[in-house]
Amino acid sequence: MAGIIRILEEHSSRSSPMEEPIASVSENASGNRSITKRPFPFCGANLPYDTPRGNAAYVTRELVSTYLITHPHLDHLSGFVINTACFTQTECPKRLAALPSTIEAIKTHIFNDIIWPNLSDEECGVGLVTYQRLPEAALEYVEVCNGLSAQAWPVSHGHCMKSHYHRGSQTYQGKDGATTDRGPGGSRKRMCVYDSTVYFIRDDATQREVMMWGDVEPDSISLSPRNHPAWSHAAAKFHQGVLNTIFIECSYGCNQPDEALYGHLSPPHLMDEMRSLARIVVSLRRADEIEKRGRLKRKRMSYGYHNDDPEIMARRIENPNAPPKILEESRHFHGPNAQEDEVNGTRGNNRWNKNHLEVDSRNTFDRFSPEISPRAVDPKAVDFFDTIDLAVGQRTPEERAPQGGVRDETSDLGPTPLRGLHLVITHVKDTLLDDVDVPEDILRSIRGLEAVQQLGVTFSLSEQGRSLYF
Repeated sequence: MAGIIRILEEHSSRSSPMEEPIASVSENASGNRSITKRPFPFCGANLPYDTPRGNAAYVTRELVSTYLITHPHLDHLSGFVINTACFTQTECPKRLAALPSTIEAIKTHIFNDIIWPNLSDEECGVGLVTYQRLPEAALEYVEVCNGLSAQAWPVSHGHCMKSHYHRGSQTYQGKDGATTDRGPGGSRKRMCVYDSTVYFIRDDATQREVMMWGDVEPDSISLSPRNHPAWSHAAAKFHQGVLNTIFIECSYGCNQPDEALYGHLSPPHLMDEMRSLARIVVSLRRADEIEKRGRLKRKRMSYGYHNDDPEIMARRIENPNAPPKILEESRHFHGPNAQEDEVNGTRGNNRWNKNHLEVDSRNTFDRFSPEISPRAVDPKAVDFFDTIDLAVGQRTPEERAPQGGVRDETSDLGPTPLRGLHLVITHVKDTLLDDVDVPEDILRSIRGLEAVQQLGVTFSLSEQGRSLYF
């Protein structure tokens, strides 16, 4: 609520009406100045009070109904806990939605009548807060408030510095399966990998979605890598056109060593995760293209001809030495008049009646055969077999030959595979040093890496009071 008060104070301190946008002047690296207008974040909210504090309390009580918590670390939870003092005059309990492990940690360690009063509606609590336990990685959406639904996917947020008994988060036993000790009841001590969450939040009216990550570590150094399933889900949504904005953390700059990331991302690791997403998107596009070609091929085969294929026609233009007699026969078998020829009892130079079939063996061509009869081929024709192979849907010799071993289908991502995707960078950790703008330094590093990799992603920083439209 303190952040809401600051936003309202910033707008109310001007002489113009509160809901008019704020104009600010910024200067880029070239020294050019630009004027941007920041719209009033609560435009249309009909705030009833005269003071920022009164309107902030109104927003908290009346306009915010649900809090989606990614994990129970204090920097993600303390604002909610402190603001529960405002919940006494609300018509219904505030909803705290999270994975079951996160809610269990909050119940055990926060709303326990020791650290904070039990304000929940469970275990004889006051009833100002109600818990909504979200299913893990479920394909179904769960309504979290009026008009918005969500999916919750667990991800890893680093590991504890020592092995201990499982405390409610993901455990990692080790690649060799070895364990160091056993606790009461035979339970094993294991490395504890801390759980966090990434949310897919859907506007039910438009079906548009945003993806919001909590704290997360890169799969490349995680003891329990779990980002890939979430990226696979995001890739399908991006491919379908319903997801174009992702909020994701980048806590440290490029100079932060891996051993000091403590379950967070840096610009190089963030771009590695973006490449993982790009590979999946490219694979989906290639699968769609293969399916599309297969449907076109099946459609042509159902009509009995291939000659309308532009690739085949281009091949013939490139190879004019193909015998015209054979191509004419191919058109008899596969062209638009093939069905008419069959009705008339002729297919190429073959003749048939009810009792027998006379075949001219010199010009036999079976449209279901991968090769044409050698007797019908002019030995002087160059690459003619390639032309016929392509005409009947076969690969050319060049395509059949191995190309430097096993080919990685996702190694070549092509130009800007993630064009249209926007990332909002969150959770930047300030160094508290003079003359150092850590968020801008991180954003500059990310954009520099993007300029090299050319994924097509655009980036911006999350800012207090900023409005985003999707």
